[in-house]
Amino acid sequence: MSVISFDPITSAAIDASHLWTEAVLYPWDSIPDWKCKDAKGFDLAIWYAQMLCGLCYATPRRSTVCIKIILLQGHPDKTHPLRGSIAQMALLAAEFYARMLGCKEIEIQDPDPNVVSYYQELGFNFDETNRLVIYVDGQ
Repeated sequence: MSVISFDPITSAAIDASHLWTEAVLYPWDSIPDWKCKDAKGFDLAIWYAQMLCGLCYATPRRSTVCIKIILLQGHPDKTHPLRGSIAQMALLAAEFYARMLGCKEIEIQDPDPNVVSYYQELGFNFDETNRLVIYVDGQ
């Protein structure tokens, strides 16, 4: 059995996120409603054993070209076991999902200016319309 697991965002994940001091900054409680309204929505809870380490919600909405990462958050505890890897893991999963849908790009919607440089280290760049995107290889 793997110590790291990728699961949907469930009520258990939302409850675990309430223990994060900064969780109130993100509408994780809204994810169940979003999932009901968005058949192609992609929700991801990243666990290390019993510890919730990250959450991500992405969706192509009506696009056949782009999937947007709407929310992405790692556990605020700087000592959590997956520190520094949450964005990479979420991006890997979102890229796989984008390929399944035939999308050609992944966009970070409304990126926090404080982490834009980190996204750029992961390969994202601003396009001509000022969207922070990365292109899906082979699409």
